[in-house]
Amino acid sequence: MLEYDIEFAEFLYYSPTEMDIESPFWLLRAGHSIAKPGYRVGPRRIECYSIHFVREGRLVVESGGKRTVLQAGDVFCMYPNRTYVYYRENDRDNLQLAWLRFDGPGMGRLLTHAGFKPEAPCRRGKWNAELQGLIEAIFAELRAEGRDQIAACLELKSMLYRFFSYFIQLGEATETDQTVKKSWVAHSMDYIKLHATEGITVQQVANFAGLNRTYFSTIFTKSAGISPADYIANIKMNKAKEMLLTTSASVTEIAYSLGYPTLFAFTRAFKNYHSLSPSGYRKQNNSQ
Repeated sequence: MLEYDIEFAEFLYYSPTEMDIESPFWLLRAGHSIAKPGYRVGPRRIECYSIHFVREGRLVVESGGKRTVLQAGDVFCMYPNRTYVYYRENDRDNLQLAWLRFDGPGMGRLLTHAGFKPEAPCRRGKWNAELQGLIEAIFAELRAEGRDQIAACLELKSMLYRFFSYFIQLGEATETDQTVKKSWVAHSMDYIKLHATEGITVQQVANFAGLNRTYFSTIFTKSAGISPADYIANIKMNKAKEMLLTTSASVTEIAYSLGYPTLFAFTRAFKNYHSLSPSGYRKQNNSQ
């Protein structure tokens, strides 16, 4: 750490690579500090997203006419193009902070998934040994010198994904947000379209969404107007019809191509869906 007017601090900078810029988000800089008596910053406006961690002491943040008092363990996100003032609540207690600053087109959505919103930017009591270990690993990566740029980019990105995953797994309110629900339902539908022919199950899709199967099925059905099991079946049946009418593949080949364990399982599912066997469907439509 170096000494400055209002703090002892270490500032760590990162120059985003082309690979970073092509991703939804990237790190810009990071750091940690020990505040001096009279510590006060602002009013100031930033052009990126800044996540602050209160490691020790109490910090007052003012923005948009709202005053928030943060204490040890709290995490607070500052948003772009908003004015902030933050300072020590008192000079009796030590104040130690850490921070990460990000940018990128996907940051707003990612923060919402992680439980942060402009109108509710604080998550209480989340600083613990696990999060501290993640932050220290990120700092160590930023301090490293002489590494291959692409390797360093990928290593740092993996740490940052673990960082956001940590907050998302904590839950709290994000699952009740309608925008987020629509987002993960849409992603789940895309996932099903991509993997339906590989024999995926509703449980696997729920795991992909990171949700309990019952909760996932209820919200998916309400949002999409169809159950996930029926949606998977629709995708597979539509693909089956396409293959029957546009290829010369045998019914057995189509069955295995669509992820069915046996020919019988496919023909039974197809007949239940279309009231015709696969061979009958092909014959009827090719004769028209």
